[in-house]
Amino acid sequence: MEDFNSTIRATELEDLKTTGLNFTWNNMRSGPAAISKKLDRAMGNWQWFNCFGDSFVHVHNPGISDHSPLSIQLMQQVRTTGRPFKFLNLWADHPDFSILVREEWAKTYEGPPLKSILLKLKSLKGHLKCLPTRPDISVADLRLKLKEIQSDLDGKPEDAYLKSQEIRLRQELSLTAKKEEAFFEQKSRIQWLKEGDSNTAFFHRTVKVRQSKNHITRMLDDQGSWLESEQDIAQEGINFFKNLFDNQ
Repeated sequence: MEDFNSTIRATELEDLKTTGLNFTWNNMRSGPAAISKKLDRAMGNWQWFNCFGDSFVHVHNPGISDHSPLSIQLMQQVRTTGRPFKFLNLWADHPDFSILVREEWAKTYEGPPLKSILLKLKSLKGHLKCLPTRPDISVADLRLKLKEIQSDLDGKPEDAYLKSQEIRLRQELSLTAKKEEAFFEQKSRIQWLKEGDSNTAFFHRTVKVRQSKNHITRMLDDQGSWLESEQDIAQEGINFFKNLFDNQ
């Protein structure tokens, strides 16, 4: 955290007007001659965001200074609640996927057609949740097994069984690594990157940063008070939408 003495890009003054970022420096002038910029910043590398992804910077009032002091708030890790169901694209390549869909769609339910479709989707969701959801864990396990096999081959280079195991693990690891990349690509929501070498690390880091940006650290209620606990923020959200729809 420090005074960087320069804005990041030339268009930032216009961005500040639209994004609501705080000006952190001014030249104490007034009228058309006044100059305000965002110079005081807190920046973090990948190791920081990997460990403290939910942290945020608070910009304080400058007081008599021409700069604004900054402080970093480290958020405590909270126990996450259940998340809504989300279809993973990698499931479409699973050998059991077509069979599960065909079996569920062949079932019949009483009632209107839309209700029947809803019940089929609900039943299919339970089966899809049983399919693998974290290919990155499988990749780590396969890499460990391949490392052990290759270490054994160093001592027994002519062992036919070890050679066949290495070939099998290489092929399996290659397929699973592609699924891992597709998994993190979907979670990162990156659309512009289509070709090139394996981008798993880039997608994974993008996911972590996006999760950090999407995390609500505090919320201002109708009384002008800041809510900072997960429970209070969640309840405020429920109250807002309940009042919104009750007044429709």
